[in-house]
This record gives sequence, structure tokens and C-alpha cells, in this order.
Amino acid sequence: MSLSSQHRIIRPAKRLHFKARDSDLSVSQTMAKAHRVMAAIAKIYAQWLSADLEALSAIQENLHAAPNDAGGKRELFRIAHEIKGQAGGFGYRPVGEIAASLCQYLEKIETLGSVQMKIIDAHIDAMRAYLERSGEGGAGDRGTVARLAVMITRAGTA
Repeated sequence: MSLSSQHRIIRPAKRLHFKARDSDLSVSQTMAKAHRVMAAIAKIYAQWLSADLEALSAIQENLHAAPNDAGGKRELFRIAHEIKGQAGGFGYRPVGEIAASLCQYLEKIETLGSVQMKIIDAHIDAMRAYLERSGEGGAGDRGTVARLAVMITRAGTA
């Protein structure tokens, strides 16, 4: 059997041009439009963040009742990952850093016992406290992530 009969080269269709719309805007106009959209989102991001924290809290409660729920842990990670990616861009960098810490922690642990749940609780509580204390993205406590890291290290899961 020859090598050519064992393998087949697949050439994907070039369909990107169908997904990209042509625009009469210049690059600077496109960038200005993007900045306006980001500014509009920034004005309401606190509401989005609040909704994400409510969702995290609901999952948190479910995990306290059923800590072996792998789907709950995955959903907790997914929402924390979204917060991690969005918060910094909309003026909530400390919340993004706390969410990043939570994501890293969730990747390291396999089971959720009482110690792990306390660490998860501390992350969610810290994000909620920052949102309540900061108003519209004001200054927050930069030492929170460091304290959470110490908590994780002391728990022996780092």
C-alpha cells in the first residue's frame, strides 16, 4: 500500500470573505466606532457583572449541596473565565484578577470538599465585595488576590 493511498489531503473551503462584511469606513472610523461601543458597554458593565455574580452564587449554593456535580464546577469555571476576560477591559481589573485566581484554582482541584468550597466562597465574596464597594469601577483592595493565594497555599492545593 503506497503512502498516497493511506492519506488524503483535505483543503478547507475559503469562506471567510462571506463572514466579513465590506465596509465603507476607514480603519480610524472603525476604531472610533469600536471605542464608542466599548464605552457604551462600560456604562452598563456593573449590571452584567452583578448578573454574573448572581449566577456564580446560585452555582455556589448548588455545589454546597452537591459538591460532586462536575457540571456545576464546569459552569462555575465558565462564568469566572468570562469575568476574567471582561472585567479588566471595563474598569474592574481587581475583579478580573480574582476571577483569574478562581479559574486557576478550579483547574488545580479535582474534588470539592469543605476546604475547597471555602476557597471558592472567598473568591466569590471578594468579587461581590469589590463590586459593592467600588461603585463604577473605583479603586479597590489590590491585596485581595495575594490573600486568596495565601489561603490556597495554606489549604495545600497550590
